[in-house]
Amino acid sequence: MSDPPARRESTDEPAAAPRARRADPSPREARARRRAGILALAWGLAIPLAWAGCTVTANNYRTLSFLFDGVPDPSAVPGAPGEPGAIPTFVVVHAPFAEERCEECHSGRARPTRHDSSACVRCHAQTASQHPRMHGPVAALACLWCHNPHESTHRHLLRDTDRNVCAQCHTPALLSPERVPAHADTARACLECHAGHGGDTPFFLRPGAELPPAPPPAPTGSAGAN
Repeated sequence: MSDPPARRESTDEPAAAPRARRADPSPREARARRRAGILALAWGLAIPLAWAGCTVTANNYRTLSFLFDGVPDPSAVPGAPGEPGAIPTFVVVHAPFAEERCEECHSGRARPTRHDSSACVRCHAQTASQHPRMHGPVAALACLWCHNPHESTHRHLLRDTDRNVCAQCHTPALLSPERVPAHADTARACLECHAGHGGDTPFFLRPGAELPPAPPPAPTGSAGAN
């Protein structure tokens, strides 16, 4: 008599129960998570900044340049501005930055944009109306379009040479080298003749600068008239 066939053991595992769908967080929970994320980010920035400090040194240059753009390299070789291959030294430093009073400008936003000069107004509110004739960007408090808030290789904390800064709006096509030959001379600086913020003369001309000659009068009468 033959043995009965062996009983096969099932190797199939029982099907897992369907996973319950995770409920969406309530608005209150979502706000709490956002606040926790912002707080973690703030601490993540505060710790390296507290360790590194605001003044740029050889020890903290890597940390600050990782977190911020435009941090000057303290190991750069000084050279005369315009000299080929030279790296000019940073000679103009904003007082709050030099004294590490960062909270005076960064209490509201860690990194203000060029469109937000509200931090500048806390100390320079009178600048927007200090002259009888005001330069439009100054009156509109567009400080950061022209000035670097920390330090610069150029006078007055300008972001670049005055010709390049002014050319953001005053392009060569808008100037008249026929009336003012100095406009075509790239060796001349705008601030030689003009004040940047304003003044009491047309074109904000400095003392000693001459007004350009008046343009020729427009022709009158119709062409071919007797």
